[in-house]
Amino acid sequence: MPEINAETAPVSASERIQALDTTRGFAVLGILLMNIWSFAGPHEISEYPISAIDWGGAPLQTWAVMHTLFEGSQRALFSMLFGAGMLLMVTRLQKSAPGAPIGRIYYRRIFLLMVFGLFDAFVLLWPADILLIYGLCGLVLYPLRRLGARPLLLLVIVVFAIPATLRTLDWRESIPIQRQYRQLQTDSAAAQLDETTAEKMKAWAAREQRAHPDLSAPKIRESIRINSSGELGEFVVERLKTSLILQIVVGLKSWVLDALGAMLLGMALFRAGVLTLQAPRSTYVWLVVLGYGIGLPLAAWETSAMIAADFDPLLKLRNLIHYDVRRLAVGLGHLGAILLFCRTWPGSMVAKRLAAVGRMALSNYLGQSILGGLIFYTVGFGLYGRFTGYYLYVVVAGIWVVEILFSNWWLSRYRFGPFEWVWRSLTYGKRQALRR
Repeated sequence: MPEINAETAPVSASERIQALDTTRGFAVLGILLMNIWSFAGPHEISEYPISAIDWGGAPLQTWAVMHTLFEGSQRALFSMLFGAGMLLMVTRLQKSAPGAPIGRIYYRRIFLLMVFGLFDAFVLLWPADILLIYGLCGLVLYPLRRLGARPLLLLVIVVFAIPATLRTLDWRESIPIQRQYRQLQTDSAAAQLDETTAEKMKAWAAREQRAHPDLSAPKIRESIRINSSGELGEFVVERLKTSLILQIVVGLKSWVLDALGAMLLGMALFRAGVLTLQAPRSTYVWLVVLGYGIGLPLAAWETSAMIAADFDPLLKLRNLIHYDVRRLAVGLGHLGAILLFCRTWPGSMVAKRLAAVGRMALSNYLGQSILGGLIFYTVGFGLYGRFTGYYLYVVVAGIWVVEILFSNWWLSRYRFGPFEWVWRSLTYGKRQALRR
């Protein structure tokens, strides 16, 4: 690998923007609030928490709180910061080393990020890893680096309009299908169905079953056994299959535009000076007021409607139409609150401690996969499928404490987090000095 000019070395500690690091730390810790459900048990519980109502830990009530306050918003926040980080990196390189091969450096960095994503999904066996998708989105961002805030915001609208339109069509097409399906359930003497209609009814029956899973079903019980106490071989095969499905099918279908739109929004906020605390104080107040004012009522309405309708699959499809509006609004509310805090108390202990977590965001993100695997999977304590609800957040608090303490201890001795050091050394084609 050719060595890159010393002028293009990674950003130093003195050049970092603490507000961005603090926000990134909040985001990477917050991702675990929702991911913990998938670490701890089958995804059917987070999709239908009523199925685990007799497990203890108030799963339905806990899900309602988490779904309202954090579902999708932490991921949106993390994605925004990724887009801003890309612009920050390119801008810094343009100033410090205008003749450097910035595009080559950037795409090498993105390629390595995808390698980390594959490592997380297929070695650490975390199927819902987002880094591979981030890398794919990152391929698109570099050509857009010169756009101003307004063109970027226009692209945000276009990107999010695509899934909203497709989801609207899916919802409208599903209304008569569900109606006919329910008529057939109440009328056993219904007329014979043609082949096309029969296939639609079969597909909808499967969707109804997925929306209301039974945790005592043999397939789910076998999955719990394999993940909690199965042999290493069958556990690895089970997780690899899940990772393959999520990364290829779900990731490409649902996560790419989800991440890309938020990254473009982050780039626009960076261009406008919001993420670097250059905007007026009123900007951050309005982010909080409008973000929470729009997002939280919408999220609370969605949550209460889902519970009242017993997680009706047609209602889920309807909620997906405005899902991005809700999660982005709440995410912007979180962003405004954090940046307002950083602006008001820039030297506070909380801001500094979270900034260390943010500077090691990659290590902490992968660290959650490692710690989650050791706690819940058969390779560790095997607690998978043992508890849910608010009990999960005892584990979350423990992981947070470990990551906050470790990040601050590590960065008092070293310049980069362990995975960040590998990433930067390979990106710049030169072994970076690690010790401070």
